[in-house]
Amino acid sequence: MDHIPDIKPQGAFSALLADQDLTHLERVLRRSLSCDLGGPLLPPSYWRERLAAITRRSHLSHTQLQTVHRLYLHLDAFEANSRAAADDDDDDAPIAAAGGEAP
Repeated sequence: MDHIPDIKPQGAFSALLADQDLTHLERVLRRSLSCDLGGPLLPPSYWRERLAAITRRSHLSHTQLQTVHRLYLHLDAFEANSRAAADDDDDDAPIAAAGGEAP
């Protein structure tokens, strides 16, 4: 079996593709996570894989890497807020089940 090397596009074409992908992700990732339907349209794991795929297949510029990092930070913040909200809901559950109010 022939080994096919992992060849990444380089130069202006690679930069253009990465810019287009990152611009698209910046727009849709934030909208997907801020959905008013009771949760995100797509889970953070999906967006993490998309960012990882762009990073793997392209030679990113410093500016593009900053964009990727900023989107990862946005995902981290979303997950932290989701965990905090879930913890708050768990703390309120025994009170609601007992029919009482918080002390």
